Amino acid sequence: MRTRYLCYLVILSLAACAQQQDLEQERKSLLETDRKFAQASIDSGATAAFHAFLADSAIMFPAGANPIAGRESIREAMAASPGGLLTWEPQHAEVAAAADLGWTWGTYKSQLADKNDQKQIRYGKYVNIWQKQPDGTWRVRVDIGNASPPPHNVQ
Repeated sequence: MRTRYLCYLVILSLAACAQQQDLEQERKSLLETDRKFAQASIDSGATAAFHAFLADSAIMFPAGANPIAGRESIREAMAASPGGLLTWEPQHAEVAAAADLGWTWGTYKSQLADKNDQKQIRYGKYVNIWQKQPDGTWRVRVDIGNASPPPHNVQ
């Protein structure tokens, strides 16, 4: 009886360690996905990047504007806004115990030209809530961003 109890305890301990390792791997995978998302914005533009990485039922909470629901509606709204360069740097990721939801946060920089063709730079921070899809990929379900002061090292 004692041996059987000890075996169960060892098996449970090993299962818990495996789950921790899997969650850490998922966290790393999610952070890497956000980095790929950021690179896609540089390579293809923000509109195309968001369209590629958003879930169909995504909702965006843009700073200073009403929420936009749905991947296609978000694409249309972004395509209608002034062009420019949107870059961001993912800082951290976390994954839920079930490994089906996660979130990332980071900082962004938006560079737009105004009506006088002068470059306007805005800084901010964001949180994205991600959902794991049936095919195993991560897609953004909720995108939230708002303005912040320039980083300390920016003149």
